[in-house]
Amino acid sequence: MAISTLGSPHMADLHNLPDLVIDKILRLLPTKAAIQVSFLSKQWQAAVSSLPELNFNEDDDFDRHNLNRFGHYQHQDQHKRFINFLEGYLDYREKYDRKELLDKLSLHMRMYGLGDYSTITKWLKYACERGLKELDISPKMNPKQYGIVSEHAVESYFDYNRFYRMPWVAINASAKSLTSLKLAYVRIPDVRARGFSTPGRFFPSLKILSFKTARFFTDQELYSVLFECPSIEYLSLTDCSIGNSKCYVCCSSLKSLEVKYCQLDDIRVVHAFNLESFTFVSLPDSKCEKMILNNSFNLKYINICVDYLGEFSLLGSHRALEAKIINQYVEFFEFFDGYLSANVSVKAYEATILVGELFDPEWFSSYSTHFPSLMSFFGRFSCCFKINLYNQDVHALIVPKNYRKTSFELLPNTSNLQAWMPNPPIVGSREYLELKDSLQWIAPFAQILIMPVDVEEDRKKVGQRGSPAAIDE
Repeated sequence: MAISTLGSPHMADLHNLPDLVIDKILRLLPTKAAIQVSFLSKQWQAAVSSLPELNFNEDDDFDRHNLNRFGHYQHQDQHKRFINFLEGYLDYREKYDRKELLDKLSLHMRMYGLGDYSTITKWLKYACERGLKELDISPKMNPKQYGIVSEHAVESYFDYNRFYRMPWVAINASAKSLTSLKLAYVRIPDVRARGFSTPGRFFPSLKILSFKTARFFTDQELYSVLFECPSIEYLSLTDCSIGNSKCYVCCSSLKSLEVKYCQLDDIRVVHAFNLESFTFVSLPDSKCEKMILNNSFNLKYINICVDYLGEFSLLGSHRALEAKIINQYVEFFEFFDGYLSANVSVKAYEATILVGELFDPEWFSSYSTHFPSLMSFFGRFSCCFKINLYNQDVHALIVPKNYRKTSFELLPNTSNLQAWMPNPPIVGSREYLELKDSLQWIAPFAQILIMPVDVEEDRKKVGQRGSPAAIDE
């Protein structure tokens, strides 16, 4: 086929194509295929030496040669050819380099070994010296290399000491220009211990940050990376291991956060004022002791799937919040500074609720709009055994008797309902008796308590739980 093509009458046309056409053709091809067709002419070779986007994927070779059905030694041979190709093409680019900018480098392996460290690092250094904007590396190891067949959670079969250790110094030249950084199967060292200093933040332009099957020795390594990303908008952690099983995220620019299949006991997101979407999916049969989302007043979407959650605190949200929470059991749920319009419900033993409408006297002045919304909101917590409800005005919770005739009991499973108010009515007064009667209708089998509270003091205590000091308690 190759001989026929070389002798075809259309070869002259291929020699004389405009540079823009050649460039577009090469961009449509996988990088390795684009390099393989560069024999057509010196014009094509020149274009290949300055491709602005490079995508190397070892899986392409395995799929093309149908090597997945062969054994370990055939895989090793193919991997050696892949490494030789990477080194050969790097030499070629350096020889004919025109110092043009490189927009993207994607390098995915499936048979990474310690001997490949220098090859990856050379490519990182080369790419980042050319104004790299997007970096995506995944030096995956095959567990069968080490005689391990099972492929369950990452910690069950990978030796983290064999992971590629991210060399921050290698990407220093492009740290200011990077907008997307995706790292998989790597060890993440503390950025603050990178061994060199830079003015300002290390990643000032980074918008997208993704870690997959990455290793952090403690949450401080992750925190150190996030601190260097003042413009980050999207953060993803998938199948990652953090040594102390804690995750602390403090990014005011963050819009989307995904945490999937990570073994975490404690996750806290604070001062994420622009956060719009939060996703958390736990490992099967795992436990998360504490989850706190603080000051996320723009949060519109929550998707949580977890078996057991000790404490879940949602401290601030958008009015139009849509929360899908699939859980077997939550010990304590806290919804602070939220809204009745938020679509959120949790299967929790105990729930503490403070919503803005119950502190707005103008809102509950209209019975026609107030009580249907309030009753609908209460109904979402019908599985809770204990509910603590903050309220400003006694009349906000006194449901008219004519309305009760057209509705039904809302909290049949609740055994303890407490109304916390800055100035509760005097025990035995008319307002006290009316409020208690109304609460008893809402939760017919519950013990009713009406308690005084300092709301602002409680707000301060709630806010302190998201601090870095609190996470180490």
